[in-house]
Amino acid sequence: MKILHYYASNEVTLVTQYVKTLCEAMDAEVSNEVTSNGADAKERLTSSHYDILHIHGCWHYAAYRVACVAWRENTRVVITPHGELEPWVVKEGYWKEKLPKRLLFMKRLIEKAYAVIIQGKMEEECMRKLGWNSRTVIIRNSIITHSITPKEMAQQVAQVYRKVLDSNTLELMSDDTKDALRQLIKVGITGDERWLQEEQKEIHEHAQWRMLYCYVYHEQVVEVVKRGLRIMRMDAPYFDIQQMPCFMPDGYEPAKSIESAIGMQYATENDRLMATFRHLKRLAIHHRLTISHLVELDKELRQHDSAEDQLCNALQERNLYMFAGRVMQLMHDLTGLDEGMMPMPAVNDRQTRQLRKHIDNHLKI
Repeated sequence: MKILHYYASNEVTLVTQYVKTLCEAMDAEVSNEVTSNGADAKERLTSSHYDILHIHGCWHYAAYRVACVAWRENTRVVITPHGELEPWVVKEGYWKEKLPKRLLFMKRLIEKAYAVIIQGKMEEECMRKLGWNSRTVIIRNSIITHSITPKEMAQQVAQVYRKVLDSNTLELMSDDTKDALRQLIKVGITGDERWLQEEQKEIHEHAQWRMLYCYVYHEQVVEVVKRGLRIMRMDAPYFDIQQMPCFMPDGYEPAKSIESAIGMQYATENDRLMATFRHLKRLAIHHRLTISHLVELDKELRQHDSAEDQLCNALQERNLYMFAGRVMQLMHDLTGLDEGMMPMPAVNDRQTRQLRKHIDNHLKI
């Protein structure tokens, strides 16, 4: 993990001591760089990739400008306010200083942070009342309390870093890893790697494997991917996925299977598919369509025959035909469904791309 620590040049000595102590106590897996110059921080973020920008303090506009560069560069932001959100600090100069800053940038900075590390109960209560960010973690400051050692403090902060990087990993994956994921899903569904029409993709970096495992576990397609790994004989590292916590979006709910929603008793395959597309349309309207639903439908289309002409006519009568075509395109892109398996032509239009965006952002913070 590569971390850039930033604090404003006029921050109190306690903050600089904290950052120095934290970096010295970190294990070797974390590479830390420190700067108190806003221009230097922006230059570093644009010229080199950092996994996380850790901002110390929160009332400086310069910190917000640095955070904006980090977001643009796909670097995740963690904030430690260092007591600056405690009630007495917020009330000091509230009307002339704190309120304008709160309206200008402060609220957005805290809201968009992947995690907020706070150091005491009073600050936690203030964060709760503000309601700006639910992803708060209390980690004591070893400089001001003997209840925690510098090593323990550093380990807990590193765990927050890891949790941040294990969240919504799809947006961190390389294009090659995404292509490999699509192949693994397709082979996991078909049970035969000969269905692949392109050269097998390889994943070489341990970090990319970890991202893939986190994603498929939280999107509930891990068993399909594991089957694909076995069939393709890919040498994947082992991860205890249940011991890899991550942050989830507010209001997140695990996807329910199509079968559990529509039941199993249907007179014909066409009836089942009609019920399936109606259900998927409802999910799409509420932005709850996920890749696990596409995997489930892909299996259904491959394993059961339908009367395609009758199905298409029924879909047209119920204004579902174009939506079904968009779902075909999504499955082509994400699960590798072949054209010959599609009961209707794929439709790739603006609404299809919007559906794809919602699926990709299912775990987005």
